[in-house]
Amino acid sequence: MVSRCCWSIFLPFIFLPALYPTNQLLAAPRVDIVIGEKAPALERLAAEELSNQLKRVYEADTKIGSTAPADATHVIFVGSPDTNAGMKPFAAQWPSGDKKLTDQGHLLRSVTHNNKPALLIGGGSPVATYWAVAEFGHHLGIRSLLFGDLDPISPPEFRLDGIEVVLEPQHREREWHFRNRGPMDSGSWSVDEHRQVLQQLAKLKFNRVSINVRASQPFVHFEFSGVARKSEGLWGFSDFVYPVSGDTSGRKVFGGAKNFENPSFAAAKTYEERIAAGREHLTGIIETARTVGMTVRLQLRADWFPQNFGAFVKEPDGIQGRDGPHVVADVAEFFRDERTMGLARAQMRAYLDTYPRVDGVDLEFGSEKVSQQDFQRVFPDPKFWNRADGRAVDVRVRANEFPQRAFVALGQLNRTQQSEPAKPLILLAEREQRFLPSSPADFSIMFDHARFQACNHFVVDPSGVSDIDLPVYWLSRSSFGSELTFEQTCRDVIDPTCGEGVADRVLTAFQQNRQALTKMERVRFGGGMSGPVNLRTIEEGANKNAEQLTSAADAYLNAMNEMYRANTRAREGGRAFTLYWARRFEFALEYLSFAQAVQKASAAETAKDTATQIAELEKGIESLNNGLNAMAAIARSNSDRGLIAVLNKYGYRPLKQKLAKVEEAAK
Repeated sequence: MVSRCCWSIFLPFIFLPALYPTNQLLAAPRVDIVIGEKAPALERLAAEELSNQLKRVYEADTKIGSTAPADATHVIFVGSPDTNAGMKPFAAQWPSGDKKLTDQGHLLRSVTHNNKPALLIGGGSPVATYWAVAEFGHHLGIRSLLFGDLDPISPPEFRLDGIEVVLEPQHREREWHFRNRGPMDSGSWSVDEHRQVLQQLAKLKFNRVSINVRASQPFVHFEFSGVARKSEGLWGFSDFVYPVSGDTSGRKVFGGAKNFENPSFAAAKTYEERIAAGREHLTGIIETARTVGMTVRLQLRADWFPQNFGAFVKEPDGIQGRDGPHVVADVAEFFRDERTMGLARAQMRAYLDTYPRVDGVDLEFGSEKVSQQDFQRVFPDPKFWNRADGRAVDVRVRANEFPQRAFVALGQLNRTQQSEPAKPLILLAEREQRFLPSSPADFSIMFDHARFQACNHFVVDPSGVSDIDLPVYWLSRSSFGSELTFEQTCRDVIDPTCGEGVADRVLTAFQQNRQALTKMERVRFGGGMSGPVNLRTIEEGANKNAEQLTSAADAYLNAMNEMYRANTRAREGGRAFTLYWARRFEFALEYLSFAQAVQKASAAETAKDTATQIAELEKGIESLNNGLNAMAAIARSNSDRGLIAVLNKYGYRPLKQKLAKVEEAAK
């Protein structure tokens, strides 16, 4: 069969499949997709996704309807006997009794219809039916990843017989957390970019989304005791600006923009405009998640408030005004100060009224030992948490220590203080070296211990999305019973989408990457929460860890070379996967070269060797420029673009300014 592929990738917020050749040798199959006449929206969405899969992989002629023609050759029924009348004749073949599907169980089952092979694709609920369609795509060789789908280069023969898959989850709560904090995480994404990720997460069978919202961010407006809210900085203070025009390394990736910012807020100038933009932005994310069957929770701090409410809040001694663009209530005072508790209620009510479609709220307090009595002192009325439609929002409270974030129901609060600690949530948390590529091989080890714990809930809490495709894919498969090693995971993705021999190169590259990160574990000069770096910190880190940097750079060089070799061998759409990683390793190599040059320039400055200082500054600028251009060539998301913007502000421009001063002084 002539090979085909499809590559979906982030291109300024548009999901574009690559073109693939028309098969002139085999006739495309005609497939009738049968759904219920009054099928739920998610089952209709599932049927559309199924049609898209068949068109991409087989160039099939598909038709979606509530019945199939009598002479139909290939029929696929989507839904369940409860939602699709066409499936009622197969009720005896639908799981029942002690094998009945749960609301998350789903199946692919071959049956006979009009003496021809047919297929049932369905689940115990509409969203489970959508997951069943995603599972059928996997059966065809499609690999759904965070940035898009990779289609098989050599699809299996199209047939509907001999298929039998029944799946139930090992983890019922599979949550994705949007950090929403800065330019290098989801805080820089438009609604469209959230939509693309949410669509992929639905294919990966995630069923919950939580969104971090800070008091200073422009998502609600409210008044308290005659004072109107004013703070509205999305990434911290409102003057956090990342210029990307003029002399900007990797500038092409910003499309001519003056500053790097979240597109949802680009046109908003006044406070009122930014609040309106924030409301539209967050509502868009919530509605998109619900459309693909995910519940949505807001993660809020109950004791953080916009800065202009400082008169109502007693902050802890020594941090007044120093904890960002918000004020933080002193733990000892919060639960006994009536004004502060009243302010907390006003702020929380604003979120509930502004976003009436959220399913739950996860609350954090400054104290990590919040009792039911403490909580009820702040929120004494149980009806406070009712939405406009009368339904109560599900409330949980954080009940453990940093860095894990385990939220428990109110009724469990006192128990967690005594003898029953909150069960741990599995986190894909922020790594020390944020600019460097992640190590996919480590994540499967991190998550695997969940198999041996009574843990029914995990949270993926990433800085970005671009280089965690494989661990999230592994997690998705593992959540429904697959027991894959990292090597098996890599081959399961690479072999059908890139071709034979490519996976070996990819695995070798990832092994080199892991060696590099092991060397860099204790080297501290990466960025903070929103990404700032400091040349002085980089210089000190490089000076103390010169041997580690040299060894890590060698490993990145090897990783880059191996991935470029893999890219040369990869076929069609799969080549974009290998190219991304090759350029990502190229960036890492250049970033470490930049750090080494900064250190050597500083040493030369101390020795009053101006010529060497200038030469090393020039090397550092060139290395960082090369690295940022490598990232610009393969930027998948605004997280990648944010990295480029951050390093321009805190690395590239300061180094050029330093060089200009040294050259001027040398004249």
